[in-house]
Amino acid sequence: MKRRNSSSFWIPALCAATCAFAGLLLAGCGGKSTTPPPGGLLFVSSLPGRALIHIDAVSTGKLTPDTLSLRTGDYTLTLTLDGYRDTTLAFSISGDDTISVNVHMQALEGTLRWVQIPQVSATIFDVNFASLNYGCAVGQNGRVFRTADAGVNWNEVVSGTIETLLSVSFASPSNGWACGTGGIILRTTDFGQSWTPLPSGVATDLYDVFFVDVSNGWAVGEAGKILRTTDGGLSWNPQQSGVTQGLSAVYFFNTTLGWAVGGFVPGEGQVILRTTNGGASWVKRPVVSASCLRDVLFRTSNIGLCVGDDGFVIRSTDGGLSWGQVAGATNASLRSLAFWSSVDGWAVGGEYGSTGCVLRSTDGGLSWYLFEETPQALLCVDAIEGSPSGWAGGEGGLWGYR
Repeated sequence: MKRRNSSSFWIPALCAATCAFAGLLLAGCGGKSTTPPPGGLLFVSSLPGRALIHIDAVSTGKLTPDTLSLRTGDYTLTLTLDGYRDTTLAFSISGDDTISVNVHMQALEGTLRWVQIPQVSATIFDVNFASLNYGCAVGQNGRVFRTADAGVNWNEVVSGTIETLLSVSFASPSNGWACGTGGIILRTTDFGQSWTPLPSGVATDLYDVFFVDVSNGWAVGEAGKILRTTDGGLSWNPQQSGVTQGLSAVYFFNTTLGWAVGGFVPGEGQVILRTTNGGASWVKRPVVSASCLRDVLFRTSNIGLCVGDDGFVIRSTDGGLSWGQVAGATNASLRSLAFWSSVDGWAVGGEYGSTGCVLRSTDGGLSWYLFEETPQALLCVDAIEGSPSGWAGGEGGLWGYR
């Protein structure tokens, strides 16, 4: 198969051909410089990423995505990845070709992969598992789905509201809370089987809710709104954020140390808030760019991550006092992240009305690579501590990594 002048092709199947590995142009070999022989570029990417690239059955030592310089000639490209079938294809380089190849690897039997859950048909804005077995997903028009068997079966339950539910947080398998448009806050004490409305005291949209235990929780939302409860949501008190931007996410490491992020006001850029006294006062931290931040998560009291628009990822190692940008793997908006160990995590996103993306990190968020794409945007992700399984929701419903 031959393509010239910045062509690209998608390879879902297997091909074969043979040639000499001497066609790979290697730099830094010493000696006098000479004019390189005619050749071109091969850009190779894959889903999942980080597949090992072989040219003519010889490993290049490079992982997808990467670009190779090749002499004019005929070649075979082989990608290998643990848990997936080897994929091989034939191609030719001629003149100053630039060829782009994207390979969707085929998972072997028993390999975990992202699959859509047919029982959940609504747009899902958030999903949260309190344990390996019990989880809830919330979404448009007050729809709530729950599982009690680790996601094997999902059943819709009555929420008692038609407000769109944007966030859900469980502090224990039985105790959970949800919030959404119009200032709605709901509570469950029976593993998500039934939900009771609670007075929030506000009519503005609440974008995120987080409980650190069964008593202490926070909700954030429109126009810099922050609410705090110390009695399991029975009563809520406003806190002064000091900002007017919408706050999209809140996270607390314990009852005193927490962070809130957002930035929906055009021209005002992103916002990062930090508190060390349970939200009695919030301090605005220096921002890194104008991109709105969509989610925040801290694995320890010092190490945390934020994701946001334009594929933006930032990381802190000093408890959120300062932040540095991390190289991402997409230009799409990243809307949610979750980790199941100190090093393994997911980030998901996409634009409304377009495809979704799943990124993976295996080094605590220092680097990310594209792991999967979905037909529609993903808006949330959750992972269970110590388990490689994961759950993601969005415009197309619910997806499970299993």
